Amino acid sequence: MAPALLDTNVLVYAAYRLAPLHAAAAALVDRGLRERGLYCIAPQNLVEFAAVTTRRRSGDQPLSGEEVLRITDLLYRSRTLMKIYPRRGTVARAMAEGTQLGFQGAAWYDLFLAVTMRDAGVRTIVTENVSDFEQLRFITAQRIAQTVG
Repeated sequence: MAPALLDTNVLVYAAYRLAPLHAAAAALVDRGLRERGLYCIAPQNLVEFAAVTTRRRSGDQPLSGEEVLRITDLLYRSRTLMKIYPRRGTVARAMAEGTQLGFQGAAWYDLFLAVTMRDAGVRTIVTENVSDFEQLRFITAQRIAQTVG
């Protein structure tokens, strides 16, 4: 069975103890760090995690660079949490499909991640941003609560 990808927002919720979805997201990440092949991430998720968690936003204290490095290092070095990578043709396929679908703005990031997933044989993404993947028929998006429960 192919792993499900943990989207960046799952990693962010897991890192912020005051986040409403912290406990459920942290349970998913913890399970991925304990059970081989259940979940995966892409390098894009780690870069997005750093961008989101070090930015000043209302109500959230940014994480320190050291804390971001500690968390991303733990995730990246894990031998149980699988990593998927773009292939040689992933960029070209994403650009062609995004153009055909009329993608604009930040939707391109989700498309690139989804095409990376498809190229790696991953069909499911765990995310709170389910609507971001509705146009992409080759990906099934499910919320954190659906995955935990």
